Amino acid sequence: MRTLCVLYDETCGFCVSCARWLGEQCVLVELECLPAGSEEAARRFPELRRSGGSEELVVVDDEGGVYRDTHAWLMVLWALEDYRDWAQRLSRPALMPLARNAFELLSRNRRRVSSWLSLEDETLRTELERAGAPDAPKCAPGDEACRLPGGMRCEGCGRPLARGRTACPHCLADVVRGAFPSPSGRGTG
Repeated sequence: MRTLCVLYDETCGFCVSCARWLGEQCVLVELECLPAGSEEAARRFPELRRSGGSEELVVVDDEGGVYRDTHAWLMVLWALEDYRDWAQRLSRPALMPLARNAFELLSRNRRRVSSWLSLEDETLRTELERAGAPDAPKCAPGDEACRLPGGMRCEGCGRPLARGRTACPHCLADVVRGAFPSPSGRGTG
């Protein structure tokens, strides 16, 4: 086994932070973190599409082995230089029930952990990036205030908007709240 692909929930801030953290670790087995809802994941692993529960972590090795839940968490730890010993300890029969309970508790409450730690997900970050650079002119409240030079129109409502933006602040707020599909046509909710 030379590589592991970690399929993580890109709509969970905790999961996104964990994927970033994994990318910074010294590894004994190469790790690739791939958003589970991405087109790339669907193309490479069509049999895993929506097969697991919302709390499920899935890891696939380069030999076709699929690991779920506790076994997935242990495989990720096993691939890391500084945590392989922990993976081996936690996989022993005496400690496996404790590891399973800890990983299940964390998985079930990952969105609450994200909220507590103010961790953002990739969906929100992508929508904010698509809306334009932070220094781009912003529309003031009111319909007439969006009439700035540039000839661009909001993809959501058609209002004129500032150069460098794809959505007006009104539509972006609705996208972030999940009130309607994002300007790119993908739902966020």
